[in-house]
Amino acid sequence: MFTPRLPAALLVVMLAQGAAGCADSETGPSPSPVGSTPVAMREQTAVGPCGTTETTFYGCAYTRRGVSLTGRVYESTQTGPVGISGVYVYCEACGLQTHTWAMTDSNGFYRFSGDLATGGGVWLAPGFLTAIGIEHAGYQDPPGLAPLHGPMFVIPSGPGWREVLIDSDTQFDIQLARR
Repeated sequence: MFTPRLPAALLVVMLAQGAAGCADSETGPSPSPVGSTPVAMREQTAVGPCGTTETTFYGCAYTRRGVSLTGRVYESTQTGPVGISGVYVYCEACGLQTHTWAMTDSNGFYRFSGDLATGGGVWLAPGFLTAIGIEHAGYQDPPGLAPLHGPMFVIPSGPGWREVLIDSDTQFDIQLARR
């Protein structure tokens, strides 16, 4: 399990990104809110030392898009799913500076904003998965959780980690089990 501090594996990723020397710029119209009719999205592109955004290497190909990540962290009970409050939710690629934390509300809901103007959005690359970490002292991964698929330098492994493919506003619900 990890703590609400930057995990060592992610520090390596962050340092690798910094070493790539990526800079950013903004273009395009404002994003649409979750659940409304989609419109063209604002984007912010990281351009690496390769001089192009077409390179598929981790530090060069990501584009910050005005999309949100929302969901509910819950436990399954005999009466159905129940939201868990106070869960730390970590998003590897959310926000202007990445490595962003949210905490679930009293119903288990979390949100990473897609508003680029206020530092939101998600850094995306076609086909790459986004790492999501969850932690709560009273809960753990449920039994039988599928193994992660992403490459180790993008998706950390171990308890509390999930992965999600984001290409637009995304709802990603996460199940935990009581310890």
